[in-house]
Amino acid sequence: MKRKTIKAEMWDKVQYIFKNYYDGMMHCAFEYEGIVDEEVMRKALKQVVDKIDVLHSSFVASPISPYWVVNYDYTDADVLTVVEDDDFIAQIQKILTRRIDCRGKLQFEFTLLIGKGRSMLCFLINHMCFDGRDFISFGKTVCETYNGLKADPNYQAKVKCGTRSAKQVYRDLPPELAKKAKMLYKNVSRTNIKLKFPFEPDKDTDKSHIMRVELEAEALAKAKARGKKDGFTVNDIYLAAFFRAIVKFFNGVDGKTPTEITSMLDLRRYLKGNDTDGYTNLTSYMPCKLTDGAGDSFAETLQRVKTALKPHKENPLLGLSGLPLMALAYQIFPFAISQLAVKIGYTNPLVGMSNIGIIKSEYIDLVDAPAMNAFMTGTVKFKPYMQVACTTFKGAATFTISERCSDKDLETMKAFLEYMTGIIRDYGEEKI
Repeated sequence: MKRKTIKAEMWDKVQYIFKNYYDGMMHCAFEYEGIVDEEVMRKALKQVVDKIDVLHSSFVASPISPYWVVNYDYTDADVLTVVEDDDFIAQIQKILTRRIDCRGKLQFEFTLLIGKGRSMLCFLINHMCFDGRDFISFGKTVCETYNGLKADPNYQAKVKCGTRSAKQVYRDLPPELAKKAKMLYKNVSRTNIKLKFPFEPDKDTDKSHIMRVELEAEALAKAKARGKKDGFTVNDIYLAAFFRAIVKFFNGVDGKTPTEITSMLDLRRYLKGNDTDGYTNLTSYMPCKLTDGAGDSFAETLQRVKTALKPHKENPLLGLSGLPLMALAYQIFPFAISQLAVKIGYTNPLVGMSNIGIIKSEYIDLVDAPAMNAFMTGTVKFKPYMQVACTTFKGAATFTISERCSDKDLETMKAFLEYMTGIIRDYGEEKI
């Protein structure tokens, strides 16, 4: 009997090709007050996973055209591991820094941590399957299913199961804009600015780490309020704080040094309902280049960020440049050759930011265990690449750097994030 296969979509291939730059995993943790019902959560996860074929598939990197082979020989026991331990911090680091082999039977590892009357639901998912926006959607669907099963044992998960194709980004555009978008072959990933985070050069003792620093809800609310009054968005504020931290920590960088941060951009903005038909990756890059440097003060940096982003924000096809070029490479070349073409043509950003978004409490609250905290991170980068990721929960922002690095690098990353969040806090307090 022939096994079911799924076509590998554009960003599946890109994530696979860039596996030497980062671990390719997405990480998430929801913390709960009380003990989550293990069996109901296991059943909820199994229902949701069953309906998302790519999560229970094996990737086949065929030299001509790669694809996924769908697996059905997995059980309820396979979808959830339960660990009892009071030390959540140590367990989170251990669980969320693992790496899943895309050739394996399942593209995820889910763990339920239980200790001291609390629970922590940890998700590790291969980024080839979908992006951060759909990661939030996935977590919401799992929690909805858990709550549904608590009320009715016969409840069935409601899961989107449509196309994973990146081409859907053009579907709802006006015809003339769609035609123009499909001709945007310019590659926006390339840059002549090569600034690097001050990592230790020695890689012999490097291990995967997730460094987290939280900005309290009150501090973020004050920064947002002042930003609104001054005419700046939250993203402007985050980027400006990031640039100031670069000036302080990066070797040889001052306020006059050309600097650049590349942000990840969610392309669901072009879809009706702002959602894809199926679980997939639908992202792009938005560079913020300060050609004349970040300036000498936070106020100056903020203004320069706003000016640099203005043409991007006014672009009706923001983020769509380069997608046709990438699609063309996969279309005209066998995969073995297109891998080389994409590596040559596309540059993985040395310094990036991903504002993954808001995890709403009502999305993940369980009927028998209210959510206390939640965060998501991007992939674990490999030196010299680095990325600051951010999620917001109950008004508080969690900033993370996920990196394969040394213990000394970890200290630098912590200082970097604390400095960055300190600037945002000071801005809200009108100290700068």
